[in-house]
Amino acid sequence: MQHLYYELSVLAKAVHFKNLSAAAIHVGLSQPQLSRIIARLEEEFKIVLLDRSAKRKSSWTPIAFEFAGIFERTSRRLESDLQGLSHNNATAEIHIGTLEGLSGFAINTCKVCFEQLGIKKISLDIYDLNELNSNFLNGNLDMIFTSKIPGRQKFRHLLEIGSQVLERVSNNKKYGVYSTFEFGRSQNKEWSNFEYLFVSNSLAIRKAWLNTVGGVGLVPSEARKGRSKDSEPVLLIGSELLSPLLWDQLHSALTKD
Repeated sequence: MQHLYYELSVLAKAVHFKNLSAAAIHVGLSQPQLSRIIARLEEEFKIVLLDRSAKRKSSWTPIAFEFAGIFERTSRRLESDLQGLSHNNATAEIHIGTLEGLSGFAINTCKVCFEQLGIKKISLDIYDLNELNSNFLNGNLDMIFTSKIPGRQKFRHLLEIGSQVLERVSNNKKYGVYSTFEFGRSQNKEWSNFEYLFVSNSLAIRKAWLNTVGGVGLVPSEARKGRSKDSEPVLLIGSELLSPLLWDQLHSALTKD
């Protein structure tokens, strides 16, 4: 069983996406690689994890979700036992990812981690939403600041710390201005409204374009504490492997006001 730990960990992430192609994008593997991993598990356990009866729309079987659930519960028990052995050891280093528009919250949280929690090194990187979700679900990030929960799973380390409003700018209808995430979700019909399309994963660049050249696009307002009408939540999410002690301390520090 131990030799299949990696394959089971991949399955546990993959089942949160509706089919093989969507899962491959978010777990950081090519579709053929993911298919071979699933086939290996099916061969080893003599079960069917993927319903391949409909081409291009293969979906997970009920037993795939059961297998993933068993693996996740077992992993959490192991993590809890190990944390129990080392609960007095402070976490020395963490890696945080954030959307660009939430960098203010991220910076303040880093300061709390340094001054109140004893963290010695923090890496803080900015991603667009697709990259942020992919890196977090792949286990490359310990915490993320986001406006949307990655995948469909429930996270035990989740805190709503504020909100922001998406403001629509429309000062030059020749240009459609999109983030890479927005462009990926938009449709050809929408693009036809514009003579030109400007796409960037940088919020600063999109703001500069809209200010200097103009266009039609969405720009997030400054993130603030509390909720307001038509706002999107600002979420802090910790990975399943994050120290529960560290999360409890951070949660307490961020909500004490």
